Amino acid sequence: MQVSNSDDNVKSVFQHTTKFIVDLKERNCTCRRFQIDEVPCPHAMAILKELYQDPYKFCSTYYTKETILKAYAETVYPVPDKSLWNVPEEVAQKIVNPPEGRTKSGRPKKQRFKSRVETTGHNRCSRCKAYGHNVKTCRSMPKKK
Repeated sequence: MQVSNSDDNVKSVFQHTTKFIVDLKERNCTCRRFQIDEVPCPHAMAILKELYQDPYKFCSTYYTKETILKAYAETVYPVPDKSLWNVPEEVAQKIVNPPEGRTKSGRPKKQRFKSRVETTGHNRCSRCKAYGHNVKTCRSMPKKK
């Protein structure tokens, strides 16, 4: 990855042919992993490595040892049997139905979705040596030796 300066806090990271913009002050990146996970993404890590910064300072406080210890400091009691629950009457009277979904018209698909390697024709037939199919689906006659 190549890093180039755009601003003091905003930097550009080039990975192969893709450009990512990382803002260290706002803790976001155009790949969105920095915002969602609240942990530096690989693009932010490349910048932090170049700036000799500690990546742990850019992680959320939810991932610290102290926060995890506070979360489990109190006793967590198991849920009692369903017959012992104290449910208010207005809640018990409500009927909740599943959301209405429409069934798609037509026959359901039975074929699996092929991977990109299979659809681009990288597989090679061992019988005729042509690309795009294999020996099971080969339509040419076997070669005589």
